Amino acid sequence: MHKNYLANAALVLSLLFSGIAAAQKAEGVESFKQSRDAWRRQQNVTEEKKEITQKMRDTIPVNALRNITEAEQAFCYTVETPEDGYKGYLLDGMAVTGFCGILSKAEIELFMNEFLRKEESVSNVVAQCIIQPRIMLRFMRGVDYSDVLFSLPCPAFSVFYAGSINTFNISPASAMEEAIIEAYEKKKMAFVSPALLGQVLPIGVPQNDEQRALVKEKSKIAPVRNWQTEEKKPAAQPEAQQNKGWNRLKFN
Repeated sequence: MHKNYLANAALVLSLLFSGIAAAQKAEGVESFKQSRDAWRRQQNVTEEKKEITQKMRDTIPVNALRNITEAEQAFCYTVETPEDGYKGYLLDGMAVTGFCGILSKAEIELFMNEFLRKEESVSNVVAQCIIQPRIMLRFMRGVDYSDVLFSLPCPAFSVFYAGSINTFNISPASAMEEAIIEAYEKKKMAFVSPALLGQVLPIGVPQNDEQRALVKEKSKIAPVRNWQTEEKKPAAQPEAQQNKGWNRLKFN
């Protein structure tokens, strides 16, 4: 059953990302967009819209949930737990390691269908595993936003909004989560500060020759992203990991 579910997940995602190869020849933001008719291939995914489950409505703050369900734009970032002494860019306390694209409407619907509209995707059992950040989805509505973190091998997603964090054990849907993470990580591109590039949208990828030249010039002086310190400290022992960082997140 697990193999069949993973195969179905891979099929759905292959349709969602089928326009990537052709889009790679485009410039800037356009390179992350799908064809105008891409959504037509997703009718089997989006035509049956269910209500957000009661558990999600009771747990996630109203405005946080509205940012997701009424998102005008959504962005993907690859993230990881920052090491001690990390001085690079952060997103909700996590080290940003790359940009993995702009979500289409079909992809946003897929996320909601699989994790917000299916009661069977969320387990009521408290997970006995350590949160390990993999990708962050930022759902934008006006100037407000909600962030959704996916974690593996501990199958979970967390919703960040205005200082609040709600984490869910999605072990029943771990195959779908794994397929989604794998698909987005393949799209990963180097991340640069949007402010440095003069961008309004939180993309972090050079969009033209002028911005690429700026990144090249800055990198001669110092690493633009500065993701890692020169000297890596030894990994913390398991005993220490259990008392700090993302391990303090409580599952709902």
